[in-house]
Amino acid sequence: MKTVNTIALLILTFSLSAQTSEDVLSTWDKHVEMNHLILNFLPESTLLDINDSTSRNVGEQFAHMHNVRMMWLGKSELAKGMDQEIDAAESREKAYLISQLRASDALIRKSLEESLKKNQMEIEMTPIRFMGYLISHESHTRGQIVLALKNSGHQLPPNIAFGIWGW
Repeated sequence: MKTVNTIALLILTFSLSAQTSEDVLSTWDKHVEMNHLILNFLPESTLLDINDSTSRNVGEQFAHMHNVRMMWLGKSELAKGMDQEIDAAESREKAYLISQLRASDALIRKSLEESLKKNQMEIEMTPIRFMGYLISHESHTRGQIVLALKNSGHQLPPNIAFGIWGW
């Protein structure tokens, strides 16, 4: 009976950790969806919208998300061949921003997926803490984007503005 209980406990433990990993990855996927909901909607001309003279414009904010991801994982084997830093000129090109964000979205997801298996990353954070850091940072950046658009007369329509809360 003790062997049966031990096996059942091991199966339950494995199931919970597999479910936790899926929850983490689906949380990352939903977060990424919110970033792209805004970017895909925007006309390219609004990438130059700015909140004030000291802040990044909208395109530079999206580039900043990618650049911070690459700051953390750009040296990893998974990042070979990726643009390590989107510059100001590249940040004005919507198609380029979308392609590079998609690439770093996938880089983060793959890194999380691999790291969750061993609960360890190449950086000094656990996978869940790292994802929390990125979501916090990028949500703040999204707020800056929404504010710059609003202050430039390009307020997001309700389906986009409220859509980012569709978790």
